[in-house]
Amino acid sequence: MVLFFVFPCYILYMRKKILFCITQSTAGGAQQYVHDLATHLPPDQFETVIVTGGSGPLVQRTQEKGIRTIFVPGLNRDISLIRELQAFFNLTKIFIREKPDIIHLNSTKIGAMGACAAFVARLLTLNFKSRVIFTVHGWGFREDRNIVAQMAIFAVSWIAARFHHHTITINSSDYADARAFIPHANISLISLGIKPIEFLTRDQSRAFFSQRLSLPHNTFLIGITAELTKNKGIPYLLRALHMNAQSPSPMHIHAIVMGEGTERANLEKQIKEFGLENHISLLGFIPDAKIYLKAFDAFVLPSVKEGLPYSLMEAMAAGLPVIATNVGGIPDLITHEVSGMIVPPKKSDTLHQHINTLYASNHVRERIGKQANEIITNNYSLERMIASTAHLYHELT
Repeated sequence: MVLFFVFPCYILYMRKKILFCITQSTAGGAQQYVHDLATHLPPDQFETVIVTGGSGPLVQRTQEKGIRTIFVPGLNRDISLIRELQAFFNLTKIFIREKPDIIHLNSTKIGAMGACAAFVARLLTLNFKSRVIFTVHGWGFREDRNIVAQMAIFAVSWIAARFHHHTITINSSDYADARAFIPHANISLISLGIKPIEFLTRDQSRAFFSQRLSLPHNTFLIGITAELTKNKGIPYLLRALHMNAQSPSPMHIHAIVMGEGTERANLEKQIKEFGLENHISLLGFIPDAKIYLKAFDAFVLPSVKEGLPYSLMEAMAAGLPVIATNVGGIPDLITHEVSGMIVPPKKSDTLHQHINTLYASNHVRERIGKQANEIITNNYSLERMIASTAHLYHELT
């Protein structure tokens, strides 16, 4: 009888506490990664907690699954000395109070701030059991910035790495960069994974968009699922659409962007300047947008910086022919003209040419879409990502 009560309590006591720390609670790829780990790690082995600034979609989705959330006053993406000090102080207090086994940091800013806060917390408490892991969702020094900013971000990344016990990269490009300044034993390459998606049929998905937009029945629909940030390179798609609109025999295409972000006002201005109001629609954040992907004839991701984009993986899983840029982990997913089309970043003319290729041939679209689906189904499962990450947690603690 005693063992009946003691054994479950012993198991609970042995669970490892993981604090998933991320700067923003938006609907981006890093947030999806945190959500998937926090909600799918074995609950008998791990207690998961979200530590974040703000109360966006990530918080709402994880709280619905019963995951505890801790808000960090002062923590946001913008730089302000007073807020940075406030966030650092609050993070340190959280780490001291929570006594986590693993502090898992996500995003460049909290990757540095959180590592330093964890170090201070260990010194103040003389408790050195916690381990700090940082997942790279695309190195910040690879963003489209001037050389001085890139060098500064690299310096911060180099210093922060001294405080990380382990670094997870999600694509081979970031892994190669990490090997240049982090000991090899302290780096892992664990690709993202997605679970099977219950897509709506093409007719159901088209009907969903028809309720929001007035589109001719034979319109060639291009889908884009992305946060409206500079890294996503949407202005280069606008230029490609403008090239099409100005050509003697324009294609009957319409692009639908599902996502919200800080660049909306700038994009709306550019759309108006190019006269593309009838060629592209910014529909904002759509809950569970991935289930509508089969409405599209092609999917485009013109990013200038990426990690390993969930949106691209989901589009490939839907069997869509995809066009994406040669940045971050995208070449891990796409073999050019086999499982998708690869274009150089910022090359609107090349992007326009590949859209034209897909528009002209249903056979090419079907062939590439089939290969894309097989790549994701066979190599990028959520179960594999969860198992690999859980194994790393156990190894480090």
